[in-house]
Amino acid sequence: MSDLKNDWIARLSPGASFADVGGLWGTVNEKVSVAMRAGARECTMADITPQGHELWSAFDRHCAGLGVAGYRKLTVDIVAPQPELALGVHDVVHCSGIIYHLPDPFRMLRNLHRVTRRHLIVTSMVVAEEMRTPAGTLPFGPDEARFVPSLTPASRAIVAAYFDALGIRIAAINGEAEPWIYPDGQENYGPWWWLYSPAFFRGMAEVAGFAVEGECWTWESRAYSLLLRPLESARRAAP
Repeated sequence: MSDLKNDWIARLSPGASFADVGGLWGTVNEKVSVAMRAGARECTMADITPQGHELWSAFDRHCAGLGVAGYRKLTVDIVAPQPELALGVHDVVHCSGIIYHLPDPFRMLRNLHRVTRRHLIVTSMVVAEEMRTPAGTLPFGPDEARFVPSLTPASRAIVAAYFDALGIRIAAINGEAEPWIYPDGQENYGPWWWLYSPAFFRGMAEVAGFAVEGECWTWESRAYSLLLRPLESARRAAP
């Protein structure tokens, strides 16, 4: 089945500067190779992983196998202040599979706004607008999100049953618990911090200063992608 995100990248990338934020893990969702083969002027893989880590070597091997070379590799923390100083500003930015792993997803969207000149493609895991399970029912409307660390036992049981039915194991929900904050004070980006629906995700992006130009389901309707255009008025208002 065609990946609509790849179609977006193929249409937007020719002659453009392209950055993939956080696409290093497992090289499963990386889009640098897609943009380069589509004719992007320059491509950058940006990830929080330190240079020299095996994941970077795995990414190089993956790209070599596809006949792709000449990209930049940067270690960037997208939630740090002023990410444009480390990453620069790019015509097209792709980011998948990160936002729900962060305690402050809105701040991440604002930071992605700072590094995006023309278009952002962002993907997040989402849940149904109403979870109906044997353990009960839980709504996730356009103005409702759940903060996983503070789920009540009743809500956690419903969420666990929902993901059990999908065959997905998630730390602190239906998998082993992990610390939310490490002893050194650093947030743990491994677990899922937030649960929300596509409508909530879309609304959060709009408040962060983007206009929605496209949207699609991915990963068997478990994740949702948005094609966003940054609004200049929001850029001027950025802190």
